[in-house]
This record gives sequence, C-alpha cells and structure tokens, in this order.
Amino acid sequence: MNSKSLSKKIGTCFIAGLTTIALLLVLGNSGTLTWFPPVIVFSLVGLSFLSSLIFPFIWQRHENNQKINSEKIYAIVYGIIRYTIAFNLASFGWKKLLGLQFVVPNEISDKPMNQQSGEWLTWFYFGHSFAFGVILSIIQIGGSYLLLFRRTLLLGATILFAFMLNLTLINIFYQMNAGALLQSIILAIGIAFLILLDYHRLVDFFLKAKSSLPTLIFSNSTKNIFRLSAILLSLAFTIYLKSLMK
Repeated sequence: MNSKSLSKKIGTCFIAGLTTIALLLVLGNSGTLTWFPPVIVFSLVGLSFLSSLIFPFIWQRHENNQKINSEKIYAIVYGIIRYTIAFNLASFGWKKLLGLQFVVPNEISDKPMNQQSGEWLTWFYFGHSFAFGVILSIIQIGGSYLLLFRRTLLLGATILFAFMLNLTLINIFYQMNAGALLQSIILAIGIAFLILLDYHRLVDFFLKAKSSLPTLIFSNSTKNIFRLSAILLSLAFTIYLKSLMK
C-alpha cells in the first residue's frame, strides 16, 4: 500500500492505539499503584483512542502540505507498536518467573475438578509444572526482545504470533476472564500487523523458495496419492483403534 495512503495511516495509528491501550490496562490492572489510579488509567486510555483516530488526518494534511517526513512518522508509530507489545508480553513473562501467575488459592484447588471453572482449571494445569512456566516466560521475554530489532523483528513476530494465537484460543474455549481475552486478541492483532508488513518476504520464503530435499522419482499424481494417504490412512487406523474399544 502507498505510504501516502490515508487508509494506511488510519490502520497503522489504530493498531498503535490498541497496543498502547492494552499496555495501559496491564499497568493499571493490579489496582495497587497509588500513583496510577483508575481515573488516570482510563483517561489515558481515552486519550490514546482519540489520538489514534484523529492523528492520521492531521498527519495526512501536513504531508500534503509537505511539512513533515512521513517515513520518520511511520518509524515512530511502528516503534510504538513494537515497544508496547514487547513491554506487555515481557511483563507477563516476568510474572510467571516471579510467581505472580498460575497461582491458585487453596480454597479453590481443594474443590473437586467438576466444580472448577475453566479458568481455574487452566491456571492449575499450567501451574503444575514450574519448568513449563519458565519455558513460556522465555518465549515471551525472548520474543519480545527480538521485536525491538529490525533485523530480528520478523523472527520474533512469527514466534510470538503462534504463541498468542494458541493463547487466544485457550482464553476463548476455557472461558478465561474478559480482560485476558481482550489482551490476547489485541496483542495477536498487533503482532499479525507487524508480520504483514513483510508479507512478500514471507510468501517468497514459505511458498516460493525451493526446498533442498531431494525429489522422489514419481509422477505428480503418484506423489499426491501418497500425500493424501498419510491423512486418510491415519484416519482409518484411528477408527480401527476406536472400534477395538467397544
């Protein structure tokens, strides 16, 4: 899309506004920061949202009058997106390492499983293994750090998008709280936006680049039969196993 396009400016600023709002909500979520009360949090949230809607038109007007360098503005807005996502995700990584996540109160964990909510079951399950929590933390912190360098941006975004997509599905289907779901959706959208900036590079790498694997000496139709058989025969085998259980 043309860098002078108003729609590109609107989309970019809107994503920056969303990721900034997500970060502000994380910072104010604990409610224990006396210097950052809800009235300030939500005032900044409203300001961020309005700015993301108004600024693109101011930007476009000044660009048409040749008063600003759009390339520098884009660099700043992209930087805001990358920084807010990195800070947000890294903070969740540190929380896992410091024991502020996956903690289930005894009065909840002592109840039978069939009396637990999907949210508490999820937290109890993930909290069962500290080592697994450390791995999740490394992915979040390491991936966030990669976002802050242009050379490793695409690698970090690709890793984090897979992570956030999985987390979003968990938040949806295990009935996590609305705040967690909103956070995961916003961050997944922001990361997807960063990935799509390099859409053509991804297509070239994943779909157009030739594999270094040696080619089987079969016709294309024979190869396709073998490919399809891996899926259908595995299904038939699973149906057979199920039939033995009756």
